[in-house]
Amino acid sequence: MSIFLNVYLKTIAFFISILSIIIVTALLLSFLEEKDNKFSMLYGDKSSSNIIAIIELNGLILETNRDFSNLANPFLISPLDAKNTLESLKNISPKIIIFSINSPGGSVSASKKLYDIIKNYKKKNNNIEILVHTNELLASGGYWVATAADEIYASYGSIIGSIGVRGPDWFFYDQPKTISTGIFGNKIETENGIKIYSNEAGKSKDIFNPFRKPTQLELDHLQNMVDEIYMDFVRIVSKERKIESASIVNDIGALIYTSNQASDLHLINKELNLDDLINKKVKQNNFENFKVIKITNSEKSLLKELLKSNSNTEDKYMIFECLSLRTSIAAILNYETTGC
Repeated sequence: MSIFLNVYLKTIAFFISILSIIIVTALLLSFLEEKDNKFSMLYGDKSSSNIIAIIELNGLILETNRDFSNLANPFLISPLDAKNTLESLKNISPKIIIFSINSPGGSVSASKKLYDIIKNYKKKNNNIEILVHTNELLASGGYWVATAADEIYASYGSIIGSIGVRGPDWFFYDQPKTISTGIFGNKIETENGIKIYSNEAGKSKDIFNPFRKPTQLELDHLQNMVDEIYMDFVRIVSKERKIESASIVNDIGALIYTSNQASDLHLINKELNLDDLINKKVKQNNFENFKVIKITNSEKSLLKELLKSNSNTEDKYMIFECLSLRTSIAAILNYETTGC
């Protein structure tokens, strides 16, 4: 018995030692990754102090913690990640920051937060010129964020606009009969078959219940909420882009536009690709020399990779976020453009 116990304890100690080494190594790599410069040089004079920093932001704009956004990268834009990236520029001191944004929008709270982050950074660093450029899509919440910049540019073929707010989908299954799942997906049959009972206190507490019709009062209330957010959106665009609110509401609306049309409507400053934009700013600032740096994607944590048990975690997170957006009163995007 003593021999067995001795072997057992040694085996346990061995595995604990291995696990400790893995954890320490992972933490060390994570620490070094945080300390390492997030930016890599693209081209230019390495010794130049005239630095142009490009920050890429791609995907849905959502409130997420950093761990989650890394898992879903490049499908999500996290305001927290963007804030951390801007803070990492303190030791670099760029003269120009270009946000390269491709986004169909996201939640109102996250879009407004990212807008505020950029605006606050501008106030604290008014000697730094902040630009936004898109080469594909800058719509809804993505455009809301872009208005925080000094100027907005877009490559030919980009889609700009969608200044509007979309309320939640309310799925109503009229007179449900059966609900079943199978290899061909979910199925609901209706025809006076199923009665749904629920317990709640407070008028309209069961709002979005898919088994009853919304009342007109509820629809009016939801519309008022959407209208309130929409007018905030309009006011921001009007202030930042110097466009009359009435023109935004009546003429521009929530339509999407080509880069050339957006330029004519003053939604962007000019149709220009990213390289030409950089050259334009170099000439405007009379830089004799310069260098362009760009943020690189962070590697996933070694510890997370070792401990991750489900290879479909990313897909599950995205499904969850799609469902959240479809039922959110604060979504400013077209769900179809996100693949949701």
